[in-house]
Amino acid sequence: MSRNVLIKIALLVLILGGALMVLIKDDPRVPTGDINQIRPVMPVQESQYQEPEERAEQDQ
Repeated sequence: MSRNVLIKIALLVLILGGALMVLIKDDPRVPTGDINQIRPVMPVQESQYQEPEERAEQDQ
């Protein structure tokens, strides 16, 4: 076999193995609560004009 064919076979095995691993490790969770009321959780953003909460708590 040529080197090109061996590389293609190795890549195919790696891709299929990765896909199989994802399918096996996939653990879908049952939704809890009311799925009609989705509230996204936004990260807290600090502006440059505000003191971080940790500093404000330590100063008190």
